[in-house]
Amino acid sequence: MVSMLSSLPILALVASVHITPAVAASPGLYLCQNWGFNEQPNFCNHYTEPWGKCTTITDRFPTDARGVSSAGPDPGNWCTLYENEGCTGAELQLYYPGYADLKVVGWNDRAKSFNCAAL
Repeated sequence: MVSMLSSLPILALVASVHITPAVAASPGLYLCQNWGFNEQPNFCNHYTEPWGKCTTITDRFPTDARGVSSAGPDPGNWCTLYENEGCTGAELQLYYPGYADLKVVGWNDRAKSFNCAAL
C-alpha cells in the first residue's frame, strides 16, 4: 500500500501535462517580377492555392521581361515551378526561403505554372 501512495504524485503530474499540437503549415508561394522579392517598380503575388493544385501564372506573370524573377514558398511547403502551363516541362524545386534571384539557377522569366505540397 505504501508503494501505491508514493506513486500517486507522479500520476497526478502525468495527468496534468498538456500537449500542444504543432502549428500546421498552410499552402503558400510568393512570386515577384523583380529579383530580391522587390515589389517596386512592378509587383509580387502571394498565392495560397490548395496543395497539389496546378496553377498557371501567365495571366499575372507573362514570360517576357515581366515574368517571375524571385520565388519563395512559405515555411512548411515545397513548391515546383514548371516551364510550361499545366505543370509540365522542365522543373525547379523550391524550398523555403526560395530564390531571391532566379537568374542564378537559370530560371529568370521561365516559370509558367506551379504546384506545392506540405513538407
